[in-house]
This record gives sequence, C-alpha cells and structure tokens, in this order.
Amino acid sequence: MRRRPLLAALGAGLASPLPARAQGRWPERPVRIIAPFPPGGTVDIFARLTAAWLQEALGQGFVVENRSGAGGNIGAAAVARAQPDGYTLLLGSPGTQAINAHLYPNPGYDGIADFAPISLVTEVPNLVAAHPSLGIGDAAGLIALAKQRRLAYGETSIGGSTHLAAELFRMQAGIEGDHVSYRGSTPMLGDLLPGRIAWGVDNLPSILPHIRAGTLTAIGVTSRQRWSGAPEIPAIAETLPGYEVTAWFGLLAPRETPPAIIATANAALVRMLGTPEAARRLAELGGTPLPGTPEAYRAHILAEHRKWGEVIRQAGIRLE
Repeated sequence: MRRRPLLAALGAGLASPLPARAQGRWPERPVRIIAPFPPGGTVDIFARLTAAWLQEALGQGFVVENRSGAGGNIGAAAVARAQPDGYTLLLGSPGTQAINAHLYPNPGYDGIADFAPISLVTEVPNLVAAHPSLGIGDAAGLIALAKQRRLAYGETSIGGSTHLAAELFRMQAGIEGDHVSYRGSTPMLGDLLPGRIAWGVDNLPSILPHIRAGTLTAIGVTSRQRWSGAPEIPAIAETLPGYEVTAWFGLLAPRETPPAIIATANAALVRMLGTPEAARRLAELGGTPLPGTPEAYRAHILAEHRKWGEVIRQAGIRLE
C-alpha cells in the first residue's frame, strides 16, 4: 500500500538531540510493544527490530508481546484501551490502522482516533508465491493454470495488505479460486509449503527465506517495480499493469499519551532509522526506512484509510 509519508521534517529530526532522559518520566521501566499478529511473521519481525533500536537509543528494556487474532484487532484494541503512560505501544500496519474499519462491523477500536502516532518504521512489498509442484514461475503461468482448474490460495491477514493483494490479483487476472485466510504467516506457510494450498501472498520478509531455500517458487512482488534485493523476481505489474500493493508498519501509542513521551519515542526512533545499520538490516528484509514526524504518520494513515475504503467498496470485499 504505497503512499509515501511526508519526510520533509526528517533532516531536522535527525539533527536534533534526543529529549533528555533527565525529565525522569519515561521510560523508567520496561516498555511493551504489542505485535498484533503471531510470532515469526513480518509484524513480529519489525516489532522486534523496533524494540531493539529503542532499547539501544533509550537505555531501557523494550519487549515484544504477540497478541494475535481478528486480523490484528485483538492486539490493537488492547493498546487502545491501555493506560496512556507510554509503557504499552503498538506496531501498527495497514490492516489495523486503515483497513479493518471498513471490513469489521465493530473492530473494538478506532484506528485513527484511538492512537497517537509516533513514526512510520518501514514499508515492504508483498510476495506472491506458489508451490513448486505447479511447475510455474511467473504471474502469467499462475493465471493460465488458474483458468484451467480451480486453485486454493491463501493470505496471512484477513483484511490486511496480503488479503487485498491476493484479491486484487485474482480480480485483475480474472480468475477464481478457493480462498483461505490465515492468522499470520506461520499457519499459512504450514499449508503452502506441503502443497495443501497452491499459492499464497505474504509480506516479503516472512516468505523470502523459503524462496531462497527453493521450497517455494516466487511468482512476483506486489510493488510497482522489482525489488532491488532480488531483481530476478518479476513484479506482478509486469503482467497486470497498474497492480501495486505494499505494506507499511509504524509505532503508535494510546490516545492521550503525553506529548513529551511521543516526542522522546519519535526522536529515538527517527535517529535509529537514520543509521546505516538500520538501513542495511531493513534492506535485507526488503524494507525501506520511513522515519518521520507523528503528524506525517497521521496524514499517511488518513490517506490509506480513504484509499482502501474506496477499493474495498468498489471490489465488494466482504469478510467470510
């Protein structure tokens, strides 16, 4: 889901010092970052990287807690209801912050009103992959096969970017299939790797190791262009012009968290994301650093909310 955040304030953010810890209010004890999806998936991976960077920057423990279920709603709702004291944060994604409101009658929280954005962290493409037994290697091959026989396909987050990526691929390709939605990357891969489903969509960091190991076949990345880390993998857009879906991830706090805490967390995260080591680590995972201001992150969420609400309405996507 590609809409770049406003980065005009990045240079100033990197140049300014971190707010002094001498203020003595935050963080004085370990901070939880809720990852609203299971361990091993992309949200979990980026939550743990974010926790490590903040721990290094602020000298206090940051621990990740996985609270999965309902397309991320359970974990996001827990953070929305948490005390706004800076000790419970959320690693949010397009699903939790911009999409679920259009799919669930009552997600249990408001992805815009109930949170104080801190900063975007990164953006990554999704990857469409197939079981090697299908004997195909690109989107054109998958489309041709799916028009010959009905294939089962999966995604890792109902209502999330992988769900929309799978449905947009199916609709633009003009194919049908048996859709299976999973609660995270690990259960979907548990069916895709042995061939119980024919193809699936996952965030690049979660599925790339299986592509490199040869246990899955890459069909294409969902970004507009090929990913520089694996230029041999085509973009879906090369077969379906205009196709594009990417996933972004960012840190948020409960609404009414004190501005001083938001400023401290933002400055720490922006500084760490600006280091060569962070850029290198994210690039290995297919990601791009996206540090910025809380205001830029809020504007990004609002734009994504409008964009994907319209797509869901026009496509008639409904939860099963």
